Amino acid sequence: MSLTAEEYFQKFLQSPLTAAEKAQLQADKSRLIAERAFDGEPAFGTGGMRAITGLGTNRLNLQNIARLNLAVAKYFKQGKASPLLAMGYDSRLTSPEFSRLSYHILTQNGLRVKIFRRPTPTPLLSYAVRELGADCGVVLTASHNPPQYNGYKAYGADGGQIISPVDKEVQKLFLETGYDVLPANLHELAEKAIPEADLIEEEIYQSYISRLKKEIFYTNKPKRARILYSPLHGTGGWLFERAFKELGYDSFSVLPEQAKPDGNFPTVKSPNPEEPAAFERLLAAANAAPNKPDLLVATDPDADRVGCMLKTATGYHFLTGNQIGSLLLESISRKSVRAENLLPQQRKNPYICKTIVTTELQRLIADGYGIKTVETLTGFKYIAEQVAKDPENYLFGGEESFGYLPIHWVRDKDSLSSALALAELAEDENLVQALDAIYIRHGLFHELLHSIDLSKNPSLLPETLAKLADPKAFAAKVDFGREVVDILDLRKGAAEPKTQAGRELQQQLGEADVIQFWLKDYSRLTIRPSGTEPKIKAYLSLMGKQKPTAASLAADKEALKAEAEGILKKFLTALGV
Repeated sequence: MSLTAEEYFQKFLQSPLTAAEKAQLQADKSRLIAERAFDGEPAFGTGGMRAITGLGTNRLNLQNIARLNLAVAKYFKQGKASPLLAMGYDSRLTSPEFSRLSYHILTQNGLRVKIFRRPTPTPLLSYAVRELGADCGVVLTASHNPPQYNGYKAYGADGGQIISPVDKEVQKLFLETGYDVLPANLHELAEKAIPEADLIEEEIYQSYISRLKKEIFYTNKPKRARILYSPLHGTGGWLFERAFKELGYDSFSVLPEQAKPDGNFPTVKSPNPEEPAAFERLLAAANAAPNKPDLLVATDPDADRVGCMLKTATGYHFLTGNQIGSLLLESISRKSVRAENLLPQQRKNPYICKTIVTTELQRLIADGYGIKTVETLTGFKYIAEQVAKDPENYLFGGEESFGYLPIHWVRDKDSLSSALALAELAEDENLVQALDAIYIRHGLFHELLHSIDLSKNPSLLPETLAKLADPKAFAAKVDFGREVVDILDLRKGAAEPKTQAGRELQQQLGEADVIQFWLKDYSRLTIRPSGTEPKIKAYLSLMGKQKPTAASLAADKEALKAEAEGILKKFLTALGV
């Protein structure tokens, strides 16, 4: 039986609190309850545990971070007396104190901890877990969420984020850890320095960069591309600048005004490279430069996602996540096939990974090279799970949400290796022309994403999903303009898909809050609640009915865009949103 907000409030009062925190809780009690600070407790979602920071059982604060670390310590000590844990943190305002507290709680409870000495990209933490032979890892980050958020990602020994049943076990231990058992000196621990002997960075960087130089997509030769990069006030600045210069990119520069880590993200509305608005300052600087950069690159606060704009004859062109992924996949597949004509023992059964909301264009590209496609649920941890099963045959994995992994020895999306692979491709080809060539070869696609904000109206989630209780009947009411060839419903007790491919995928993926309408011609319309934000997301990936030609491509793009917008509008109207 769930507790009331008042009961959660009383529970939170049992935790170690400063006099100022106690006074704030009493003074702001009504407001905090109204803002849902005591609506339950945070849980692991698609990208770890994320929540707004501040006082409350449903917030991330020193109290809940302490409980999380006690849960992680208890879980990982089940198999080993003194497990080794690697830790990183991002540039958010609360990340330094959360990381210090985490270090001291974990070490006091029998773990050995190695922690990065400064805000560091999440993929480097994933690599450090593997490089150090650690039993687990933690990174304090809320990725691309707004400034008021923070988060906690936990990793297993393979360097991938924990998945079921481990996340459920850690969540259970977290909920069983009462506020009354937390150390009384919680706030002191959050300020206590970390011993120099337990700080890491240089050895991990050197190992990572040496492996990166050996990848098939990198060529050690003089570079022509001019690249302007922004970490959007996140963790990527020092790593990107050092690595790209070392890799031969003498014309690589970091946008000064966004170079410094700053959890307020003062010069961007949202530190998310998925949004073209995040490139506003980059664009202004590029347009003012006497020698305009060829590529504008941006990463999110923990530098696992990467976005890009290309210089064209008429300005700069923003690439979507599906387009970046498709360019990387085509290039890496082509280079790998050529290499394996000489070294066939390298990959006997190559495969790629894509999530169910990633464009089917990538399946067609892989098919063209005789490469298997493995589909996963949304969340890079599921791709990492597949990589761990067969790392030597893994070729590429990606999500539409600007996360890619072109290497098998990191087990989370990695912006640096992805940006390098894209930059290397740009050395040899015009990326706009390369993307058009993919469309002409495999078929034209247009993707749309619409997010339904639940932050002010959580009841929209059950109301919306209730309208999809019978997705077959719902589809019959909506004139998609395309035949619905199958429905993949992953909810508990859902009907079985009618196609063999649908049935196999439903069995492979298991239960999830996802409904996907399969339209004719490799087109997909998907709806699912976000696992990292209070949103419902509707994704449409629409394939053109005929393959374009060089002469028809421009007109075909406009027509397909208009059709996609019409289909998504009809779908959302039928949902009442």
